[in-house]
Amino acid sequence: MRMTGGRNDKGRLIWCGNCRTKSGAPCRFDLTGKAGRPGWMPLLLFMFSLFVFSCRPEAPKYIQLEGQAQGTTFHITYSDSLGRNFSAQVDSLFRLIDKSMSLWDSTSVISRLNRNEPGVVVDEHFSAVFKRSQEVSAATGGVFDITVGPLVRAWGFSYKKGLPMPDSAQVDSLRRLIGFQKIRLENGMLLKADPRMEVDMNAIAQGYTVDLIAMFLEKHGIRHYMVEVGGEVRTAGQNERAEDWRIGIDKPTGGEGADRPLQTVVSLSGKSMATSGSYRKFVERDGKKYSHAIDPQTGYPITHSLLSMSVIAENCATADAYATAFLVLGLEKSMEIARQKDLKIYGIYADAKGNLQVRSTFE
Repeated sequence: MRMTGGRNDKGRLIWCGNCRTKSGAPCRFDLTGKAGRPGWMPLLLFMFSLFVFSCRPEAPKYIQLEGQAQGTTFHITYSDSLGRNFSAQVDSLFRLIDKSMSLWDSTSVISRLNRNEPGVVVDEHFSAVFKRSQEVSAATGGVFDITVGPLVRAWGFSYKKGLPMPDSAQVDSLRRLIGFQKIRLENGMLLKADPRMEVDMNAIAQGYTVDLIAMFLEKHGIRHYMVEVGGEVRTAGQNERAEDWRIGIDKPTGGEGADRPLQTVVSLSGKSMATSGSYRKFVERDGKKYSHAIDPQTGYPITHSLLSMSVIAENCATADAYATAFLVLGLEKSMEIARQKDLKIYGIYADAKGNLQVRSTFE
């Protein structure tokens, strides 16, 4: 309450410009608390409580955005005292990444590169994802490899479906087109050791998209957020209950929908998490299931018992790439690399009896 008015000759009376007595004169309070008048302490406490109440900031508003993009769903929650809705800007970021790295868009940069169109110069996002991909490839001995696309398609896990299963001769032939060391960027242009080589960034592009949206929010002063695209997550600050964000890891049982069971729930703040699993994405031929996770070094789908791998890292592109690589590598080698790279991992595997077991470095 803003106080206006004046004081008497002894400086003991003040009046409030916001209210008046029945006679029309400004109301007055005696600060001395002498006989016949109320004491000063209750009045000051009353005035102080009014001041505190009127100056108390409003609780921050948490805004939720959700929809479909990149062939999956997304959910974004953030706190903004200004109540801004960034739906249009987020949609623009999705389109930006699609124009760069989507295999579904025939006019995208990556599609044009795979067709060997002359003079194609990559954009900053393609360049950033390419650089991170090569770093993860080197760290995992080539298990993560963005040139694996031809093998993925041959095994039936891409936009071309219904192809016959590849035989060993076809696998060996395709392996000649695989190898992260056989491609490089030079002056913004992709150079290939063999023009038949292709690149596929699906195993990291979604995580990079999460990072791009998160960086956009931070640029606009957002300090509390959760960005999730297709299960890849980046967080900062706290949720609307003033707690770390709570992110679930699915139980690898093949269930679908919002009611699918969770294996565990992770508290996350200032970190990113991505999960890769072999239990939901597979093809079945002649009664046998083949995982979507292809080992670039053998040319065949993985056959070990690791069903799900979650990785916590500083950014989501890194978490996304390593989750894919670790699913192929298996638990023991993944644990070793995770320690070297300061990554946290949560692996779910099936034991000899088919029971689910966990190996984790999560705290």
